[in-house]
Amino acid sequence: MAYPPTRQVAPLCVVAVTALLSGCNLVSPPVVHQGTVLAQGLNGPQGVYVTADGTLWITDSGVGGSGTFTSPGGPGSTEPTINRYGETARLVRVSPSGVTTNVATLTSVVGAEGAEGASRVVELSGTLYVTTGHWGADSSIARLPKTASLLRLDGTTTTEVANLWAYEQGNDPDKQGADSHPYGLAAGPDGKLWVTDAGGNDLLRVDPATGAVTLAAVFDNLPNANPGPGIPPSSQAVPTGIAFLNDGAAYVSLLPGFPFTPGSSKVVRVASDGSKTDYATGLSMTTDLKTGPDGNLYAVQLGQFGEQGPTPGTGSVVRIKAGGVKETVLGGLDTPTGLAFNQNGDAFIAVGGAAAPGTGQVRRWDQLTRKTAITPAALAQPQSTRAEP
Repeated sequence: MAYPPTRQVAPLCVVAVTALLSGCNLVSPPVVHQGTVLAQGLNGPQGVYVTADGTLWITDSGVGGSGTFTSPGGPGSTEPTINRYGETARLVRVSPSGVTTNVATLTSVVGAEGAEGASRVVELSGTLYVTTGHWGADSSIARLPKTASLLRLDGTTTTEVANLWAYEQGNDPDKQGADSHPYGLAAGPDGKLWVTDAGGNDLLRVDPATGAVTLAAVFDNLPNANPGPGIPPSSQAVPTGIAFLNDGAAYVSLLPGFPFTPGSSKVVRVASDGSKTDYATGLSMTTDLKTGPDGNLYAVQLGQFGEQGPTPGTGSVVRIKAGGVKETVLGGLDTPTGLAFNQNGDAFIAVGGAAAPGTGQVRRWDQLTRKTAITPAALAQPQSTRAEP
């Protein structure tokens, strides 16, 4: 979905946004010579989840479709955006034996920020739930069904649990205009589903039994260090990943919008009373946050942002220890977006999440939680010469 000119670009199609603003063409990423390929040919994979029996679930953005509608133009534009939509987003299952099945299709919209469809998937009490879609005010049609919402998987069909666009439209917690992009999703220790709304800049708690939505926190804009011509004084927080530690607090990764300043991303601790404190700072373009079986947080960084978007091969996974201490454990990734762990500490990572359609993959890195930190010198090596982790 396109943002009105006053809004900052939200997370996950930043490559497409940059290409549109600069007139550049999207470049397919080079092959990542690390990990084991479990799924490929994906169209902007965003989320991964692994069940106890080893089944892998993947959310895919899709490629839009033949339907069209208009919405307000993106940043700096006075012309409306023409969006294309269709049922091309997918929820994909990969069995423990490696058999891939498209279990359900969902709405995919291609607009100013590229394709947006299925976002994240998680299991709660044996049932799978999915965040999907993005919707904003002043579109030329009413909200597409099951867009900007939380869904439940029932066999091979999906049922809407909560219409998060309706909540955003009725409340607009950040007071920056109604805009909802339910993205991050986690099963909380309270038995509720927790959702980060990357468009609404807030953290929501959803009762899976009733669909009731409760506001847990709102994230204020973050100041930019060097505002000036073309650089706004602040950027929207854009919450992405969410995870829990044993203290009962929610930990949320923020990916500030344009100009995507390196080091401006961070992880915020949200206490049960809604109060917020910085837990880890100095991150860059953080797209996901998960708790490993070792009890540490792991953050996914999309990559170093340049004039043509994230530089290929600069994405990474950062281990965040107690006290916010950071160490990179995996580098050389191409626009990684989602992360999951099994109990062995094996990592399942969606790569190519902001790359050309058909180039997305999910790869496995065995026992990543046991890997030692990568030194800055090793991280600086070209991908072709970097040692396997």
